[in-house]
Amino acid sequence: MKNKIRSILILRFSSIGDIIQTTSVIGTLKSYFPGTRIDFMTLSKFASLLTNHKNINKIYDVDINDGFFKLKNIGLKIDKIGYDLVLDLHNTTRSRIIMSYVKKTETIKISKPRWKRFNLFMFHLNFFSKDFSVRKWLHEPLHNFLPSRYQISRTYLSLTDLEKQKALEYLKSFDLKGNYYVITPGAAWSQKRWFANQYSKVIDRINRKYNLSAVLIGGENDSICDEISFKTQTKVINIRGQTSLRESLAIVSQANFILGNDTGFLHAGESLGIPAITILGPTSRETGAGIFLKKSSVIEHKSLWCRPCSQNGSIPCYRKEQYCMTEIKSDEIMYAINKLNL
Repeated sequence: MKNKIRSILILRFSSIGDIIQTTSVIGTLKSYFPGTRIDFMTLSKFASLLTNHKNINKIYDVDINDGFFKLKNIGLKIDKIGYDLVLDLHNTTRSRIIMSYVKKTETIKISKPRWKRFNLFMFHLNFFSKDFSVRKWLHEPLHNFLPSRYQISRTYLSLTDLEKQKALEYLKSFDLKGNYYVITPGAAWSQKRWFANQYSKVIDRINRKYNLSAVLIGGENDSICDEISFKTQTKVINIRGQTSLRESLAIVSQANFILGNDTGFLHAGESLGIPAITILGPTSRETGAGIFLKKSSVIEHKSLWCRPCSQNGSIPCYRKEQYCMTEIKSDEIMYAINKLNL
């Protein structure tokens, strides 16, 4: 089978960070099977992430509201196309329905470390390997297809020069002068968000020391961007809810660095070669967080017995204070920024 792989379909439906990490698998496959056609299937709202990806032949997008019968038909169509391998790197209800109707094609699905995470969250027993990372985990289903000592590829996203140019022109309409950095302070769950007043302190300190402009990006519901903007003594460019996914990527791609909570855009920054300073509270490397570039930094308090406490920060803190966030101070962020030698 190793020598006969000519076409592969990879399934990963969400979220931004996980899809970006999956591009590492694409790169690895392409390096060992250069003549293989690789297609990708994801949710329509995330499909633009992979536009112009150099190693993806075709992107299939699935609507988040597609029900059983639509998913069944997708599986039947995949089976009819006749891929040599279909790789399910999500293993959710959606992907399992689709895969159940792929009969003629060899299929592999990723195994989730649910038991290890349960022990980690509930009993604080860490059975993960010391070198665990989300990228290594995503490669596990391919161990029988790749050489015994294969090299894991870096993540990759693609932007055109025109997209970058338009992004700079857009920022200049806010009177941007000189270099800038990006802050992405939002998160789906409040437990993963560092505090607006702390971000504002960092912005003011960066302005005094480096004279860099801060650009705040986020979704329409990320009102923390407004709080930060209000609290700072420094002028910031707050464009939350005003840019598309591709536009946000183009802005990140030209920043000096990106700072924020454990969210997808920190992974996006690294995939574009931009150092990321990632603030980890209730999550950790074992939940899929982490960094990969040498210049990137993780800000976390490893000594806290209660963390990590959940996969995505969705479980409210049961302590009187959320120490994993309250104990992170602006000095730690500044130390990480100083190491960048701006």
